[in-house]
Amino acid sequence: MRTAILVTALLALPALAGAAPSVWLIDDGQKVRRDAVDTPWEQGADNPVWSPGEPLRLIALRDEVVAFQVVVEADGSPLDNVTVDFAGLTGPDGARIENAPGADDPTRSVGRRIERFVAHFVDIRRPSASPWGGSLGWWPGSGPDEDAFVGPVPDALIPIEVAPSWAPYPLSIAARQNGVVWVDVYVPRGQAPGTYTGEIVVHAGARELATVPVRLDVGAATLPARPVETALFFAPWYLGQRMGNAAQAAAQQHLWRLYHRHRLVPMHHALNVGDARAALPALTGAAYTAQAGYEGPGEGQGDGLLSLGTYGGFGSPDANDRRVVEQIADLLAQNDVLDDTDVFVYAIDEACGHAWGGQWRALLNGSDNPNARRVKVGWTCSENVAAQPVDLVMVLASHYSPAEVQAAEAAGKQVWIYNGVQPWTGSLFTDVEAIGPRVNGWIQARRGIDRWFFWHTNFWYDENNGGQGPFDPFVQPESFHNHLNEYAQGDGLLVYPGRQTSAFVTRDLGFDGVVASVRLKNWRRGVQDAGYLQLARAQDAAAADAIADALLG
Repeated sequence: MRTAILVTALLALPALAGAAPSVWLIDDGQKVRRDAVDTPWEQGADNPVWSPGEPLRLIALRDEVVAFQVVVEADGSPLDNVTVDFAGLTGPDGARIENAPGADDPTRSVGRRIERFVAHFVDIRRPSASPWGGSLGWWPGSGPDEDAFVGPVPDALIPIEVAPSWAPYPLSIAARQNGVVWVDVYVPRGQAPGTYTGEIVVHAGARELATVPVRLDVGAATLPARPVETALFFAPWYLGQRMGNAAQAAAQQHLWRLYHRHRLVPMHHALNVGDARAALPALTGAAYTAQAGYEGPGEGQGDGLLSLGTYGGFGSPDANDRRVVEQIADLLAQNDVLDDTDVFVYAIDEACGHAWGGQWRALLNGSDNPNARRVKVGWTCSENVAAQPVDLVMVLASHYSPAEVQAAEAAGKQVWIYNGVQPWTGSLFTDVEAIGPRVNGWIQARRGIDRWFFWHTNFWYDENNGGQGPFDPFVQPESFHNHLNEYAQGDGLLVYPGRQTSAFVTRDLGFDGVVASVRLKNWRRGVQDAGYLQLARAQDAAAADAIADALLG
């Protein structure tokens, strides 16, 4: 019997080794692991956009970005020099969706209607966890299966124009492994509605692996530029520390444009008038024009957000701090953005009842400057929201209660939500399902949440109490540690450095910008979904809300 089994196994080996490589496609809502071969998705099961022998089928509105993934699965032999070509789409009366000639700078979106990215895999060695069970991203029993995201998981999406030898384009794919090219297609606001067709051609050197037809149906409506508001903190000083001081300004401006094109808002912050003046182009919208290298949603629209003394940066407030706020408020008023910008002093972080909140409010109320008196005082606090001595309360996702928010708003306060904790919201960690950030767009739109704040997006230094210091995010996915022995995969990390110096120079992409993650793009998808809900509610609010409620459960 053993001999028969051995013979059968040996006879099967040539068939496995000789099986052809496969090419298949899926939308942006899944994380395709490098080692996830022979999945149901490649047979069309649970795949909403593609089945074998069929075109890739997509829908979009004008001013929307629609995304998909091209997965190339090697057989028993490795594949080298793998290319994924997508020249564009042709629609009514010859209308085209394609890149402009020479639009090959990944930091400038003008003329870039089709963008391709190499999915870079990070090796997750253990799931996020806390000693009390669960993790900072999910409550006990609400997270993924323990080993679901242990192993090679995609996150950084590296533009093919800057793909390095360690995540190359053309792709190099080991035997029985996947290579993934992520594709973004931007439909301009003026694009003619109708059906657009094209094809994706995949080669391994001179050998054609697949040609896949593409059909994109463009609706006549235009997606709202920013249907929900967000606040994504970033540290400019980390850009300089990691990428070099000479690269900091350009990298920051690219980060602004990247978030804006994803319909997300960078949390601009200032400790002095110089900081506020530097943020003015983003607040006025001048940073989001063709002249500044921007094309996409919200052209010319300001970000509408400025935090002063973020995370308690001013310390104990005094008259000198008030003068700084007065000067900043006057600067914003002189540039006609005070009325359209959420400006607040971030008094302190996660310290409910601290004296600084009330002290700041009293200081600003006592100012003889009417512009300064309009500046709000805020902090993160999840307790007794209506009774907090500040104007703006940011509540942790696991503690956000619509009833408490209603009471706080009745007391004249503004309430935002921050971070993400399953099962109350989606999580933003790397080791959860791709759609976690997307879910938050639906929750925010349906629950009428003013703004969604995420505590950090370029946390490349793990500088908490209990943190482990600087790390290379392309190598080390475990980004967060604290003195409570909690650790997390990808927490505080939604973008990757385009340039690395010093100890991390071996993972240098060589450009002054940042690289988006799968999670950032899924947050974009959720915000765009919120735009669909907004348009649907304008036609039939009850029906639209019923659909949203059914999806959210």
